[in-house]
Amino acid sequence: MKMNVIELPQNSWYGEEQAHISLPADWDIRVNDIPADSLNKMTEEEIQEKISCPNSSGNLRELAAKRNKAVIIFDDLSRPTRLDRIAPFVVEQLLAGGIKEEQISFIAALGAHGAHTRLDFAKKLGEEIISRFPVYNHNPYENCLYVGKTRSGFPLYFNREFLSADLKIAMGCILPHAFNGFGGGGKLLLPGIAAMETIQTIHTQAVDDLKNRGVGFVGNMGLNENSRMQEEIDDAIKITKLDFLINVLPNSSREAVALVAGDPIIAYQEGVGIAKNIYITDYHHNADVVITNANAKANEALIALLMGAKSLKKTGGDLVTVVNCPTGQIIHYLFGRFGENYGGKLCLSDDIIPERVKRSIIYSRYPGQCYGLDRRAVESTSWADVLNMLQQENGKGTKAVIYLDGTMQYLDPSQVAAVPD
Repeated sequence: MKMNVIELPQNSWYGEEQAHISLPADWDIRVNDIPADSLNKMTEEEIQEKISCPNSSGNLRELAAKRNKAVIIFDDLSRPTRLDRIAPFVVEQLLAGGIKEEQISFIAALGAHGAHTRLDFAKKLGEEIISRFPVYNHNPYENCLYVGKTRSGFPLYFNREFLSADLKIAMGCILPHAFNGFGGGGKLLLPGIAAMETIQTIHTQAVDDLKNRGVGFVGNMGLNENSRMQEEIDDAIKITKLDFLINVLPNSSREAVALVAGDPIIAYQEGVGIAKNIYITDYHHNADVVITNANAKANEALIALLMGAKSLKKTGGDLVTVVNCPTGQIIHYLFGRFGENYGGKLCLSDDIIPERVKRSIIYSRYPGQCYGLDRRAVESTSWADVLNMLQQENGKGTKAVIYLDGTMQYLDPSQVAAVPD
C-alpha cells in the first residue's frame, strides 16, 4: 500500500530528532504546520543585540551599575527555551555593570512543578553557568514571604531569595498557554516563584473561569484577551519590582526566531503580538483521526491531546498523541495525581478527556506516559501497531488531521467560532 510519511520533531532536550509516521495515501490528510518554522533562526549576534538595546527600559549594564545583588529566574524543562545561549551574555552584562560575581544567583521558576537536578540545570543553563553560580530550585512550600495583594485581593507570597535582590531578571519563552492565552512574561514570577497558597488561588480562578464559560481546559490558548490571570500577574510584577524580562519565541526545533527584552510588561505585550502570528494554525474539524505531536512541552503533553481532540468528529474518532519524553510527564503538585483516586488540590479527573475521543492512543518509545497524560489510553512503542489499530476502523477516504506540535500551536479563533461545538 502506498503511504505518506510525515516527520514530527521529537526528543526535546534529549537528542533532537524526527519521528517518522506513515499514513495510507488514500486518506484525506491535513498537516498543520507552524508559521514560526518559516522564519530564520536568530544568530548569536542578533540575540545579544536585542538584549543589549531594549526599547522599553535601560539595558542590563546600566541597571547593574545601580544595584548590588542580581537574581535571575528562569523557566524549567517543561519549556523549550535554550537559555544556555542567553545566560552567559546576561552574566557578562551584569559583571560589566559592576555587580560582583558572588552576588549573582539563579532560581528555577518551577511553580508547582517537581524539583530539578544538576543535569536539568546543565541542559537549561549550560555547564559554564552552573559551575560558576548557585542555581536553586524554587520551593513553593517554604521560604516565601508576603509582599501584598493584587487588585482582586489575592495574597502574594514569593521566593525569599528572589526578594532579597535589588536587581530582578526573568528569562523564558512565550508560547500559547491553556489559561493565560500565552505563557512567558510575568508568569515566570506568578506562578513561577510563588508560594503554593498564591499558586492555588490564581489557578482556581482560571479553572473556574474556563468552566463558567464552557470552553474546556485549553479554552484560552492564543486568546490572552480572555485571561483572568494577566491583571494579577501585572500587579505582582509591580509589587515585587521585577526589573528586566527576556522572552524567546522559538520554532519547533527550539531555535529562537524572535526575542523581546526590557520592561516586563511592555516587552511581554510586544512578544504576544508576535506570538499570535507565528503559532496560529488552521482549525480542521470533523476528523476521523487526529494525530497531535507533543515536543516543545513534551512533559505537558495533555495540552496537545486536548487541543487535538477538538478536531475530532462529534460522533467520536481516534486520537493519537505522539510523545517521546524519557522523564515522563511533569510532576505537578497542584494538578497531578498521587494515588489511584486522589492527587493535588486541583487534581485533574479522567473526565477531562472529551467524549468524542473514542480511542486514545499514545505513541512513545518510553511507556508510562499515560499515568500523567491519559491513564485509560492505549500505549504503543511501534508505529506499525498504532497504524494497524487505526486501520481496523478507518479505511479509504479517512479524514486525518495532524498537528506538528500541539504544545506550541493554537487554533485559529475565527475558524473555531465558525463551527458550532
